Amino acid sequence: MDNMETALNKFLLSKKLAGLTEQSLTHYSEINRSFASDCLSEPVSAITVEYYQTYFLSLYDRHLSKATVSTYIRHIKIFLKWLEVEYNLDLQTKKIKVPKSPKKNPHIYTNTELQQIFALIHKDDSWLSLRNCAIVSLMLDSGLRQNEACLLKTCDVDMSRQVLKVFGKGEKERFVPLGNMSRQFLQEYFAKCPYHKKYVFCSKDGSQITRNAVKLFMNKLAAQLPFEFGSHRLRHNFATNFLIDQYNEKGSMDIYALLTILGHEDVKTTERYLHIANQVIYSTSHISHLDKVMGF
Repeated sequence: MDNMETALNKFLLSKKLAGLTEQSLTHYSEINRSFASDCLSEPVSAITVEYYQTYFLSLYDRHLSKATVSTYIRHIKIFLKWLEVEYNLDLQTKKIKVPKSPKKNPHIYTNTELQQIFALIHKDDSWLSLRNCAIVSLMLDSGLRQNEACLLKTCDVDMSRQVLKVFGKGEKERFVPLGNMSRQFLQEYFAKCPYHKKYVFCSKDGSQITRNAVKLFMNKLAAQLPFEFGSHRLRHNFATNFLIDQYNEKGSMDIYALLTILGHEDVKTTERYLHIANQVIYSTSHISHLDKVMGF
C-alpha cells in the first residue's frame, strides 16, 4: 500500500488533470499536507476516522475563524473521499459535516469613502500610481478578481467599445464593462508606463505583476484606511452597486446580467448580492412610522 506522501501526490495529480487552477491546487496541497504532516511516510491506512476527527478538533483549538475552519474541513473531506475510493477505505466521509461559514454583509463604500480610497492611491501622476488606480478602479467598477487583473492582456482592452475580455476562473473568458474613470486611468497609465508588454499591469522591472504584489499593495492601503478594504471587497461593492443602480434607473434588478459579468456558474452564488441590494434599497427608502407619529 502507498504511503501518505505518494497518495497525496496522486490526489493532486488527479486534480490537476481535472483542470483545476494552480491556486486551487496550491490550496489542496497546503491544507492536506498540514493535515497529514504526522504520517506522510506511513501507509495510507494510518488515516482513520479518529485521526481526522482529532485534527478537526485541533482546528477549533487554534482560534481560527469559522470561515477558515470550514475551508480546511471542506478541502480535507474531498481528499478523504478520494482516499476511500482509491484505496478501498472506510473513512465514513458521509458523516463529515462541513461547518457553515458566517454570512457577513460586505461593507458598501460611501461616496466619501470612495474619494478617500482614490485620494490615498492617486498621490502623484507616476506610472505606478496610475497603475494602482487602474487596478482598484477595475475591481470596483468592472468586478475583476485579483488574479483576473494580473492576467489581463493588453490586446483584450477595447477602449472604443469600453469592454474588457477577462480570463477568469476555470479558464473561462468573459466580457465585462469598462467605465470612463477606469478607461482614463488605463490611458494615462499606458502613456506613462516605460514598458509595453503582453499583460496590462507590470511590476517596477517590467515583469508581469503577481497576485502577491497586488495583495501586498492592497494590504498596505487597508492599513491606512479607517474601514474594511481588500480586493474581494471591491468586487462585492461592484456587484451590490450594479443591482442598486439598476433598480434606481429601471425599477428592476437583473440577477442574470450580474451573473454573466461576475463569471459565476450558479445563480445561487449571485443571489447573495440581490439580498444585500434589497436590504440597502429598502433601508434607505424606509419611511419611519415613529418619526411620522412623533413629528420628527
